[in-house]
Amino acid sequence: MHVLLSHTRFAGSLYYRIAEPARAVVEADLGVTTTLRYGLETTMSGPPGDPSAEVLTVDARGADVVVLQLPKTQAALQMLRVLQAQGVAVVVEIDDLMSGIAYGHQGYNALVRADVARWGRLCAMEADLVTVSTPLLLQEYAPHGRGVVVPNAMPRRLAELPPAYEREPEVVTIGWTGNVGTHPYDLQVMESGLQRALDSIPGRSRFAIIGQAADARARLHLREEPVLLDWIKNVDEYVTAVGEHLDIGVAPLRIDRFNTAKSWLKVMEYSARGVFAVRSLTDEYERLGLGMRAKRPRDWATHLSKAIADPDFRRETAAAARDRVLASHLDEHTAELWASAWRQAADNRVRAHRIGA
Repeated sequence: MHVLLSHTRFAGSLYYRIAEPARAVVEADLGVTTTLRYGLETTMSGPPGDPSAEVLTVDARGADVVVLQLPKTQAALQMLRVLQAQGVAVVVEIDDLMSGIAYGHQGYNALVRADVARWGRLCAMEADLVTVSTPLLLQEYAPHGRGVVVPNAMPRRLAELPPAYEREPEVVTIGWTGNVGTHPYDLQVMESGLQRALDSIPGRSRFAIIGQAADARARLHLREEPVLLDWIKNVDEYVTAVGEHLDIGVAPLRIDRFNTAKSWLKVMEYSARGVFAVRSLTDEYERLGLGMRAKRPRDWATHLSKAIADPDFRRETAAAARDRVLASHLDEHTAELWASAWRQAADNRVRAHRIGA
């Protein structure tokens, strides 16, 4: 079976939901070949940019299954229908709750104007199969029953890098990875807890951000600006840097529809790199079972302060979490789930054709 994966430009989604799964499936020798491509070749009924132009043909490049990652336009829905009419099975891959994007997110206005949530859901409703990263996304995008949860997983090559807990730093770095512009309300979940932890043993810790800090200092009422490490677009280099720069990782999430449906990715990355993690109390983080739970500011202060003061505790907890990732959360563990999902999509297309005939 040959699978053509049409992917997004978003580096994280492309990496964890398309590129690495395709590599893992091929390396596992599961009878599947793959091709990755940004966009699909089509012919249209009108010139480029004509809003009334419709998709007439789509080149599936001989694939049995085409995966559309994060489809969010009317043209994507038309491509899906054309492919199915050609006998090609279509999988819709979605890893975010697009209808739950928070007001204040830097892309909110553009996403709402484009009605991406509506078009994404319409594509999912007509797909031969939907793949998602969490059970709540499955409820949203596959109420028809043609859906599969394939959880996010790590490549072994990253999980086996020298772990952060092997260091013995004089100053412990507490870090967060992300962009305040796309996580406008998450850091504030910690409230005073972070600064209280930084104050617990003066001079023994600092706060750093890998990404874009914007007004993080004001949001967290910090006495000093966080150390800023530029965002790294290459995911291998980014995950490597997490383990090289951070000793403790925080994963605060405001409890809302968008965040509740999010996968356990950040805490899994911290844990894979041997970084001690403290995280919010979301369903997905609970399912993962890694990281210290923090519901109130005092929880953040307590867990962070203990990890700063007790390096043996920090090291043992981080090592146990990394062992869990190596045992259960590598992409070699999910390769068969991906291959089975794509096979199921092909079977569903054959069944739909017979019913239609």
